[in-house]
Amino acid sequence: MWGHGNIPKKRFNRLFLCFLLFVPVFFVAACSSEKSKEELSVVHAFKADTLKVRSQELPSIRVFPGRVRSKVQVSLAAKMPGYVKEVPVQIGDQVKKGQLLVLVDDTDVKARIKALYEQKSAVSGQLSAIEAKYEYAKINFERFKRLFKEESATKDELDRARTQYFALKSQTDALKAKIKAVEAQIREARNQLAYLRIKAPIDGWIADRKVDPGTYVNPGMPLIRLDGKGAGFWFEAQIDDSLIDNIRPGEDVTVSIPALDLVTKEKVEHVQRSSQPATHTFTLLADMGSTELKSGLFGRVFIETGKVTTIVLPEKVIVRRAGINGVYVVDENKTVHWRIVRLGKKWLKTAAGYLPVLQDVPEAGGEKELFVTVLSGLSEGESIVSSNLFQAREGARLE
Repeated sequence: MWGHGNIPKKRFNRLFLCFLLFVPVFFVAACSSEKSKEELSVVHAFKADTLKVRSQELPSIRVFPGRVRSKVQVSLAAKMPGYVKEVPVQIGDQVKKGQLLVLVDDTDVKARIKALYEQKSAVSGQLSAIEAKYEYAKINFERFKRLFKEESATKDELDRARTQYFALKSQTDALKAKIKAVEAQIREARNQLAYLRIKAPIDGWIADRKVDPGTYVNPGMPLIRLDGKGAGFWFEAQIDDSLIDNIRPGEDVTVSIPALDLVTKEKVEHVQRSSQPATHTFTLLADMGSTELKSGLFGRVFIETGKVTTIVLPEKVIVRRAGINGVYVVDENKTVHWRIVRLGKKWLKTAAGYLPVLQDVPEAGGEKELFVTVLSGLSEGESIVSSNLFQAREGARLE
């Protein structure tokens, strides 16, 4: 049977049933859509400070590695050959003037000195015996001279007395000369003994130690390098010779010492005008003053080659999402938008101005603040959120 036009009754019933099921779903969806629109109409609002984007003039720099060294360095070398017997100091030890640093085996020299003293003693004994005979021969010769004038002695007797006197005198002079020679050898041996005891010529610190007990050393072989105490320190670096006209004594350069978390500006004290052909560099010495540094510390010197104008922001306003850097920009309607930016060098703001830093230079606390160069993503005059960043989000409104 057909009904409702040309639609079969069974088919009509199925369509009617579907209609009845669809109507509740439609009303539920409509209610949900209205509820979503109502929720979206509530915009997140928060309070925060803003920062106006401004361009600043920064130095264009080149970075060169260097090291700290003492202004006074003393290298001590061996003066006598022998085996090192004792090295009572280590690198970094503080030493006083006259303190023993290296002792070379002095057994042979001491044995030689002992033998020389024994030889001197033996010769002195011979001299004592001869001198008694010499004094008698001298008196006897003078007596025969007087007797011969008085014609109470013969010429033969006078000649024998003269011969005996001069013979003993020659022996006495020879023994005295031998004693002087032995004494000279003793003094020389004592000097050699002093050469075997290497002592500190000044107060300072042990900067380098090149020998250990048991090492055989030859004259001229380096043993110890000593840094003078209280003399201050240089920062020494090799600079590309293309920059030789950019650096002059008295100018400031930025020096960083990563091991000490130190970034500072120091004056150039000396510039070696003759470059080194092998490396095409020249030597720069910056005066680090009398700061409590240590020789050998690695550092870097930043040489200014010009100026560049760029946007600089405090690093604390940078928001990182999944490794991407960005900032929250506030538009004219006070709506917040997250924008990706490309960053450049980091800078440390101090009383001396912006100082460039590297990744191994930590953020400075206290009054110092770390800044970063923005290469792209922002324009001068735009406003960005600078505080309360944890509440900022895309589409939020700034109160």
